[in-house]
Amino acid sequence: MSSDSLSIHFIKILLVEDDLGDADLICELLEFVDSTQFQVTHSRQLQDALASLAENYFDVVLLDLSLPDSHGLATISQVCTQAPTVPIVILSGLEDESVAIDALHKGAQDYLVKGQVESDLLVRAIRYAIERTKIRLLLNQKEKQLQMANENLERRVEERTTELKQANEQLRELEVQLRQALAQEKELSEMKSRIITTISHEYRTPLTTISSSAEMLEHYRHKWDEDRQLKHFYRIRTAVTHMTALVNDVLFLNTAEFEKLEFQPAPLNLVSFFREVVDELQSTVTNGCHLTFTSLCECIPHSLDAKLLRQILTNLLSNSIKYSPDGGKISLQLACEQNNVMFSCSDEGIGIPSEDVHNLFESFSRASNVGTIAGTGLGLSIIKKCVDLHGGQITVESEVGVGTTFTVSLPIERDSSR
Repeated sequence: MSSDSLSIHFIKILLVEDDLGDADLICELLEFVDSTQFQVTHSRQLQDALASLAENYFDVVLLDLSLPDSHGLATISQVCTQAPTVPIVILSGLEDESVAIDALHKGAQDYLVKGQVESDLLVRAIRYAIERTKIRLLLNQKEKQLQMANENLERRVEERTTELKQANEQLRELEVQLRQALAQEKELSEMKSRIITTISHEYRTPLTTISSSAEMLEHYRHKWDEDRQLKHFYRIRTAVTHMTALVNDVLFLNTAEFEKLEFQPAPLNLVSFFREVVDELQSTVTNGCHLTFTSLCECIPHSLDAKLLRQILTNLLSNSIKYSPDGGKISLQLACEQNNVMFSCSDEGIGIPSEDVHNLFESFSRASNVGTIAGTGLGLSIIKKCVDLHGGQITVESEVGVGTTFTVSLPIERDSSR
C-alpha cells in the first residue's frame, strides 16, 4: 500500500500479547494517532494467532516473545512460517541488544521495549515495518526475474553453441572465434549479475532512509520546525551520496575491467596532494577516527596520475575509517626514494583474518569478520587496478582486533622541467 493509502484505510494489526494490561496500553497508544486508523485483533496465545493468520489478512503482527504456549525466538519462526509476507514488530519487556539482533535475524522488522514505547514510536515502527517488507518482497521478485532471465540467456547461448558445432564442422576457425565471443558474453553477464546483486543489496538501506524521510516530510513538515525538517533533508542527501558513490565505484571498476582506463601521469606535488585528500576525508568522519599525515618527501613534483592516485588514497583511508567502528588513530605516511614513492595507511580497526588476505583484492570480496558493516567489496579491487596501472605494488599486514597497514610502492619520475 502507498503512503496515501496508509492515511485513508485501516491498518490491520494482529496483536499477540497475553498480558491484558499491556494489550490495552498498546491499543490506547494507537488511538492517539489522528492520521491513521487501526483495526486491532488481539490473541493471547500463539496458536490462536497462527489460526487468525491462516484465515485473515493482516498488515502487521505486534508480537510478544513470552506467551503461554511459546517462548523466545522460536515464536518468530512459527509466525514467519505461517505468514512469510506479513511484517513482524517485536514488543518485549526485555531490553537486550543481543536478543533484539537475533530477533531481526529471525525475520522481525523491528524490536521495541514495552516500557519505552510511545505512540509516535509505535506507529513509526509499524509503518516502517510495512514499507521495508514491501521493498524486500519487491526486490526478491526482481532478483528472481533477473535470475530467470540470466538462466534463459545462458540456456539459449548453450543451445545455440551446440547447434553451431553440429552444423559447422568444417568451419573450425569460425567456431573458435564464436567460443571466444560467447565466453566474453558470459563473463559480462556474470559481472552484470554481481553488480545487480551488490547494488540491490547496498541500495536497500539508503532507499529505505529516503523513503521514510520523504514520507515523514510529506505528512509532518507543516508541524515541524526548520531544524527537524533539515535533519530529514540531510538524511536523504547522505543516502543519495552513498548511492552515487556506489554507482561511481561500479562504473570505475567496469572501465578498468575492460582495459579502458588510461594512465595519464603529470607533475604532482605529493605532499600538498596527500594533505588535501586527508583534510577532505577528515571533514567527513563521524565515528571518532582521527587522521594524521606525515611526510619524508621534499615538495618536488613527481610524475603520477592524480586521478588514479586519488582513488588509491580515498579508498584506503575510507576503508580504514569504515572498519574502525570504535574510532582510533589512522595514520598516512609518505616517503620518497630515488625511483619510487612509498606510502602506508595504518589503522586501529577490526583487522583482517589471515585466511581472507589472499583474495582481498578481488572484486566483490570482503573479509569474513566485517559483520554488519556495509560495503561492496569493490574498494580494494579498485586500489589494486590503480596501483597496477602505475606499475606499482601493494602489500598488507593485519592482525584481527589490532589493526591493518596497507603499503603501496609506485615508480616515479621527477619533473625535469622544474
